[in-house]
Amino acid sequence: MTLERTVILDANGTQVVSYSVHLPRPTSVIEGGAPLQVLEGIAVDPQYDRQRDNGAFDTMVWEGEGLTGMFTVQMTIEVAQARHVWELDEGSVLDRDEVPQYYLDNYLDDQWKIVVNDPAIRSLREELVGDETNVYLIAKAIYDWIVENIEYPDGPSPGEPRSSVETLRAREGDCDEQSMLFCALARSAGVPAWVQLGAIYDRKDEELGGHGWVQMFMPTADGGHNVTIDPVNEAFLVWMPTLFCEYTDTGDADDLYSAYHHISISFLPEGATPIYTEGWRVIAYEEGEGRASFASTIVRGPS
Repeated sequence: MTLERTVILDANGTQVVSYSVHLPRPTSVIEGGAPLQVLEGIAVDPQYDRQRDNGAFDTMVWEGEGLTGMFTVQMTIEVAQARHVWELDEGSVLDRDEVPQYYLDNYLDDQWKIVVNDPAIRSLREELVGDETNVYLIAKAIYDWIVENIEYPDGPSPGEPRSSVETLRAREGDCDEQSMLFCALARSAGVPAWVQLGAIYDRKDEELGGHGWVQMFMPTADGGHNVTIDPVNEAFLVWMPTLFCEYTDTGDADDLYSAYHHISISFLPEGATPIYTEGWRVIAYEEGEGRASFASTIVRGPS
């Protein structure tokens, strides 16, 4: 695929004193030697002013002052995707005690909208998981419950995503909201889980929309795997070739917040406020040999 990512800041009649636009720099995604996403090229216009190292990923930053019109960032990405299925079950996946300490240190606590330490989350986790310690069975129980009990909203969800607790109470959530609920329940059960954000391509309608899903570590005798779980598309342990990952959660609340808030701005009010918009589109899409059987997926976009 060749993708185009566009971010637009419109002063909308105000005097923007200063602004900062920041976007994660996409990378290849390789899990257990399997190339799920191979970044083949990236071009940005205009060139970013600086690049910030966030530890696990880099952030491209554009900065400016005195904006009265529009500022547009356009990123063109060439990427090759491959379908991957993790052939795992309760017999091949080990208990949560076998999860490496790195994941336990980074992905078990409350994290912005992933609220873990709440009575409602704890009560549901006890109902679904009980004393189970096998990571596969814990993940499957949570996944099955979300698929069966959380509805996808009829219309767009403006603003920030609901928290895991709000999604649970509403029994409704879009892709990233359901994924955050999954993460909260898994973390409550002592199993690290985190979100990935990016886009998904609907080949039927030829549309690319924002998307969010779950990544988690499943320990096995051969070391373990970072697997993909997508509740809204009912894809359990499947990386779909129509996914594009822009951001992988580091476990840091500020990083996750920034993944949803790509702009910092100060302005002088003149009867209006600046407008910020962003979007995705596919410029070119081609399936390679052996890919004709890939199933179409449903576009589920975060707000």
